[in-house]
Amino acid sequence: MNYKYLVLALLMSLPAIASEPSLIVCEPQNKNDQTATGIWPAPYLSQNKLCFDMRVDSGNACVSNGQATTWFVEAVIVDIDGEPQGRDDTWFRVVHPSITDKKIEYKIEGSRNKKTWGLVSNVSINRLSGQAVDWLIGEHGGTAYECHLEGRKI
Repeated sequence: MNYKYLVLALLMSLPAIASEPSLIVCEPQNKNDQTATGIWPAPYLSQNKLCFDMRVDSGNACVSNGQATTWFVEAVIVDIDGEPQGRDDTWFRVVHPSITDKKIEYKIEGSRNKKTWGLVSNVSINRLSGQAVDWLIGEHGGTAYECHLEGRKI
């Protein structure tokens, strides 16, 4: 049999499969920790960029290694220390994340006016071990997670 066409089709599809988004799924290391809400917004990798799984009204929620991005979301539910503060329009940004074969580190900041920015989340993911820590708004010590990539289902 002539497998040339099959091999050619497979080789042509590999770049498309490799560029598919890969969701970074993180589960709390301590399964009994009721305060571990998960890493928010959920990160994923797409075409060598770090992206965030959330609705974006303007801007771009994807960023390359060492670069910066800003995006706008209408009607974000604000909760500070467990107290609901209502909904508000919010700008988010990621400035100079580190995305390497060994680790992913980034900080997400939020602002109501694009002038005063406050830390929302500080995340560090070890890509070799899957260990991650997320310091969500004002947490001390952070929450430990076990992470893995989930790609396209075949």
